[in-house]
Amino acid sequence: MALRRSAAATALSLAVLGAALAACGGGSDDDSVASARASAYAALSSSSAAAATSAAARPSIPTAADLDTQIKSALDPNLPDDERVALIEDGDAFRDAIPDMYKALQDNPRAVYGVRDPVFDNHDGTLTATLSLDKDGTGTNVRTTVVHFVNTDGRWKISRTDLCGILRSADYTTAACG
Repeated sequence: MALRRSAAATALSLAVLGAALAACGGGSDDDSVASARASAYAALSSSSAAAATSAAARPSIPTAADLDTQIKSALDPNLPDDERVALIEDGDAFRDAIPDMYKALQDNPRAVYGVRDPVFDNHDGTLTATLSLDKDGTGTNVRTTVVHFVNTDGRWKISRTDLCGILRSADYTTAACG
């Protein structure tokens, strides 16, 4: 996108330079200057339209609170498993681990976890945020980790790799993570 803008800006600069040369008797006729100017404006308009289309195709950037709600809903026992695995990149790989995740929650009923601001758009179809985990809820052993969300099918999903990292940091293992 930046390359297209740069090319359009260069074309526009050349058109203006051509017009200046023509005004100074540089030998260019008015028709060629007008044509160059029209080409530069067309390139600039095309670049702007492409940028607007690209931005419109991406889902909006969620807040940390939105992502926190998403992660917590994935662990809600009332959520149907199909919806739960839809929140995770390659979520079907975790389908067999769902009962173990509930057990981990039951074993750590005072655990406090959540996504914190800021959320960064990496402009490559991923987001980066920080997740904190206080396994016993006392605040004395809080662990934090970077977590990525991947845009898949127009939806932000927690990265499979990062979910496995979170599970490991909570001393939990699953076959889905190898």
